[in-house]
Amino acid sequence: MTSMNGVVRFFLTVVLAAVLIVVVYLVVAVLVDGYFGGNIYPNQAEPGAWSAPDSWSEWRDIAVVALGMLAALVGLLACILLIVLIGVALAVRRAVNQKVMPLLDSTRDLVDEVRGTAEFVGESAVSPIIRVYSFVSGVRKGLDSLGSLGGRFRGGS
Repeated sequence: MTSMNGVVRFFLTVVLAAVLIVVVYLVVAVLVDGYFGGNIYPNQAEPGAWSAPDSWSEWRDIAVVALGMLAALVGLLACILLIVLIGVALAVRRAVNQKVMPLLDSTRDLVDEVRGTAEFVGESAVSPIIRVYSFVSGVRKGLDSLGSLGGRFRGGS
């Protein structure tokens, strides 16, 4: 299915590129033939051939029309860019929801498991060791105290 989409996309790209090339050729041909007296395509194909502008007002009118067409093209491209950006944002959102969120959830579960394991080890292994060490330390202090008392009674005056 993906391969078929790739073929359709490629075919559509080639067709649109060919149409764009023909349109650009025709625009350039009209400009060169009409304004500059060139002969890119025969004048029989264009029955009412017009000549180059003679005054500044005609050039101004041509510039206004050209800028209007350019503004329309820029507006169209801005709309297309907006649609593409919305599509990218939706794709990123979908990717985050499908791939990143499960990863974060599993990481959170792992951290909870590690925390539980650390608490279990702390309660079951370390606490008894601390209690035994505390008891041994207390017995040692007690014996040291008794030893120091015995020395006082024996040699004491």
